[in-house]
Order: sequence, then structure tokens, then C-alpha cells
Amino acid sequence: MSMICYLLSPRGFCSGVTRAVNMANQVLKLYGSVYITEDIIHNEIFMKNLKRAGVIKVSSIDDVPDGSAVMISVHGVSPKIIEKAENKQLTIIDGTCPIVESVQKAVRKASQEGKKIIIIGNRTHPEIIAILGYAYNKDSFVVYNELDVDLLPDFVGEEVVYFTQTTLNCYSVRSIIKKIVEKIPHIQSISENNICYAIKQRQYTIDEISNAMDLVIIVGSAYSANSTRLSEIAKNAGAKKVIQIDDKNCLDLKIFKDVKKFAIASGTSTPEAVIDDLVNFLKDNINVIFEEYRAI
Repeated sequence: MSMICYLLSPRGFCSGVTRAVNMANQVLKLYGSVYITEDIIHNEIFMKNLKRAGVIKVSSIDDVPDGSAVMISVHGVSPKIIEKAENKQLTIIDGTCPIVESVQKAVRKASQEGKKIIIIGNRTHPEIIAILGYAYNKDSFVVYNELDVDLLPDFVGEEVVYFTQTTLNCYSVRSIIKKIVEKIPHIQSISENNICYAIKQRQYTIDEISNAMDLVIIVGSAYSANSTRLSEIAKNAGAKKVIQIDDKNCLDLKIFKDVKKFAIASGTSTPEAVIDDLVNFLKDNINVIFEEYRAI
């Protein structure tokens, strides 16, 4: 009897990643090489290919030779980094995701208006580090969980606004926002949250199907925040087993023992070619029927 594999849609790159990837390929054609201080996208396989093609990673903007081309990752950078690049007369290719850029602008506006700013996210993630650079005052606070909320001031008599990292778990962030609003009832928000719509779509789909799956395979690098969030949601939704892999080479076929139904999903920084390779590998090695699945 054949196993059934549900290929969860959407998969492959989101529009923001596609935009950055196209920019990287174009700049390599124009200049032959381009410097980066952060991976353009969080996918190890793709970044290895880009580095072979001429992308050079350095520790900081100070290490980029004057007059060279430098590319900003989808996660963005702080204005101070842009200023340094301009002072070094670098050609700047801005690959910042438009959604991330909209958050940066909103944070800058709130900061200029003198508002206190709460950012929900991982303080070590490049996106949050960049966004903090747009908060010109020191009255900015980063919270990652409900315990962090307890440490926040009450902001009595002060204007305060919150923003979220675009790659968070949309289910977990709701409880954090709820607690923030309970603690600071007068807090403002630009929207319910700033999580990328493409990421929300994938999270809703994985949440909807995981309880019925013997196995869920998330294709995405371990350092990809949005891929890791998919793994978390699949586990919380009741999947019997969840694994996260870079590509087909990381897959041990023994894991399919006693599996009747499984699903494959991908983060927004996973190339669709990697998923296609995995599907073809499975077709060649196990008895499986593939079905497309998309949450309503």
C-alpha cells in the first residue's frame, strides 16, 4: 500500500526573497563579485552557491574595500551601516524585504514622534538588530516571550507602540501581544502584527494538517527563523514526528517506517528546486503518492 505525501502550498521562495535573489544574480553579472556582511537569505545551500558565484562575506562594513559593491540582506541593516557604506563610496544594493522596510519606516516615525517602542522578536536576529537602528531614542524594548513582558515598565502617561518581527510564530505572538495589552492597555499598534503574509499562509497550512500526519518534513536551514517556526507549529499541532532538513541528502529513509501519511513544507528562504529534488528522491526510493494541499 502506498504512503500519501501532502505537498503543502505555498512553498519555495516568497516574493521578498525572490526579489533579493534576483538582485544578487544581477549584481554578480554586472560586477562579478559583491560583498555582504549578513547572508542575503537564511539558506545554507543557496548561500554556498552564491559564494561560489562571487558573493564575498565579511565581518563588517569596515572590511569591504572602498568603491566596491555591497548588498544588504532581506533582513535589512541599520541606518548607521548605510551611512558607513556611503562614506566608503560603496555601491549599495538594497535587498531589504519590502515588508521589513515598512516596519523600519514605521519604527523611525514612531521614534521621531517621541513614542516608546516595544519590538516583539529575537534580539539577536539580523532583522531586529536592523530595526533597532531606526529607533533613534533609547526608549526601545525587545521582548521575546511572556516572561520578558513582565520586565517592561508600565509606561504610565507615555505614548507607546509595539511592532513584531516578520518571521515569528503567529500563534505564539498572539499570547505575547495579549499580555502586553493587559499590562499596557493604552499601547498602540500599527497593525495586529507585522508577520509576513506568506509566512502566515504556511503557518496556517501546517497547523491545519499536522494533527493528521505521522510525519512532517520541514525543508529549510536550521538558522532560518521562519522554517524553524514551521517545525514548532507542526509539533504543537500534534504531528507524530517532525524533522527539519536542508535537502534530500539529510533524509534517512528509515524514518518512513510505519508512516502512512506525511507532509512536506518549506520555509520562505528554501529554493523550490531543493524541494523538487526531495520529491524526485522519494519517488525513486519509496512507494508514495503525492497530493497538493493548501489551507482554505
